[in-house]
Amino acid sequence: VDPKDAKAAADCAADAQRMLAKKQWDKAVKLAEEAVGLNGQDAGYRALLGAAYLRAGRFASAEQAYRDVITLQPDNGRAALNLALAQIGTGKWDEARVTLDAHAETIAPADRGLAIALAGDPAGAVEVLTVAARSAEADAKTRQTLALAYAMAGRWAEARALVSVDLDAGAVDARLGEWASFVRPRSASDQVASLLGVTPVVDPGQPVALALAGTVPV
Repeated sequence: VDPKDAKAAADCAADAQRMLAKKQWDKAVKLAEEAVGLNGQDAGYRALLGAAYLRAGRFASAEQAYRDVITLQPDNGRAALNLALAQIGTGKWDEARVTLDAHAETIAPADRGLAIALAGDPAGAVEVLTVAARSAEADAKTRQTLALAYAMAGRWAEARALVSVDLDAGAVDARLGEWASFVRPRSASDQVASLLGVTPVVDPGQPVALALAGTVPV
């Protein structure tokens, strides 16, 4: 990479980070695209672009960006998780489960379990999360994620019992009420969008010019 391009890419990436912090998603996307256009072999810039796409609700573009990150960094568990979430957001549940299986060793168990549930396999998620909840590192978040997986599997009594470990009675009813709506999404992107706090948009896809050399955009 030409030194001038490398410097310009770094500046664009820094500006994109600032726009993400300010929740100016479209500006962050534009700047991250510029950074990748200037230095397409930098996995960090492509991960930044994927993050910007996700925050902008552009799941198809995020999927391509994170595929490129995995091509450059096969052991990047965070990118693999985000790739699976983007795939779920576009309704590619089978592909998401393949991604999660392929990167099981590099994705945190609690995160992988939740993603498995979102990818249409709550029973499998319960298996993964039960193991995680019994580990010495388990915390309230892990238990609550398992409780959500129970709810998604229709095992509401077990969900209530586990939620009660960390919340008082009034909060338990409120949490289960929220989950009652969450487990019945109206579209493929609803659950991922809800968890990420984003609004899905019509996505034209990542610009072809940004495709990683040697790969074919999908």
